[in-house]
Amino acid sequence: MLKKALSTIIEPLVYTILFLLTIRRIIWGGSRSLEEQPFQKTLPEMILWVLLLLLFLWIANRRSKLQKLVSAWRKNWVLPIFILFALCSIVWSSNLYASIYKGIVLIGCSAIAAYTGLAHRDNSLFRGFWWFSAVVAIFTLLVAWLNPSVGTFIGYPYYSAWRGIFWQKNFMGPIMAFGNLIFLFNITSSEKKYLPLFGNILFYFLTALLVFLSKSATAEILFVLLNLGFLLAVAWVKWKKFLKKAHYVVLAMVFVLLLILMLLNLNFLFGLLNRNATLTGRLPLWSFLVNNGLANHPVLGNGFGATWDSNNFRIIAQGAVGWPFPVYMSDNGFIDIFLHLGLVGVILLICTVLLSSFRVASHAFKEQTVISFFPVLIMIFVIVTNTSLSFFLEYESFAWFLMIFALFSTTPISPGKQVNASQ
Repeated sequence: MLKKALSTIIEPLVYTILFLLTIRRIIWGGSRSLEEQPFQKTLPEMILWVLLLLLFLWIANRRSKLQKLVSAWRKNWVLPIFILFALCSIVWSSNLYASIYKGIVLIGCSAIAAYTGLAHRDNSLFRGFWWFSAVVAIFTLLVAWLNPSVGTFIGYPYYSAWRGIFWQKNFMGPIMAFGNLIFLFNITSSEKKYLPLFGNILFYFLTALLVFLSKSATAEILFVLLNLGFLLAVAWVKWKKFLKKAHYVVLAMVFVLLLILMLLNLNFLFGLLNRNATLTGRLPLWSFLVNNGLANHPVLGNGFGATWDSNNFRIIAQGAVGWPFPVYMSDNGFIDIFLHLGLVGVILLICTVLLSSFRVASHAFKEQTVISFFPVLIMIFVIVTNTSLSFFLEYESFAWFLMIFALFSTTPISPGKQVNASQ
């Protein structure tokens, strides 16, 4: 009876709250500064994170998953080291309350994502992703369509780009690209169930439309890469038995050649997206931020989450790069972590990303099914978004949740500890 209640009532409810918390600060009207009254602004959210964490630990214990979780955390030891270092940065943080808040988010999000990856590893298209993507897409469409003054940018600098329920188009676009991938996988798993098939096709085209209405170059690139990656996965699973070593060598050479051609023609490629090789002014900003970090706190950083919650630093960055508006983030997740946690933190982050990439690739080539490539595409999403946007626990924690989910859903488990997602 209790397990049935967990599956039908409690778990869907807590996941709904969880997904709302992961995007709360990027929804239109959310708090974008923790410099003034940080404790009052974040206290309700911190309480919710703690309650959710305790609830998920209780669920994991009821389902006999705690021992498996501990084992998986040991195998992914670089992640707890990164988390511990981020928490230690509270000691030297330039914004104590912001670092405490971000630390609680980091712990809660990581622990819940780890549980989700283990508990739903046999069904990695966890239905919560479907509902999250569908609800966000519907509300984004309705807000932008019915109230353009709220859901779109009327004038400079974005000129009619859609943002929907988000305060920035560069948050709406990538999340719609992820939702597009979810519906694409669900299309292939719908088989002859015509109503689910029709619904997934409808949402696939809706999210594709929203990606391009966002006018986010990163989102458009993600859309192409994720769809292409899915098609390549399908093709490889279907025809892998016909491929020889020579075919892989030729494909690798073609890939390298295409990469070289792209690097030599960046201006042309960015021109197709109405951008230039400075990435819309990002390169001068990144140069200033890296130099600033190296000059001030190169090894340990300013404290986890502290840098951009200072209005003073935002204005300094604005003046340094000559932007007409304050700078809210670096638009690069790795640079943000460098500013927060210095060289030590960014090295630990890169090690975590590399470990996650290794895990998902090994899992995909071992299982050799289309669904096993879903975590691979999650990592592509996480890496690409953090190359030109700030999606590493800056204003949202959704991308971090996805990466930890992918890592733990592909972490090897001994036969005696195999997780059954239907429990």
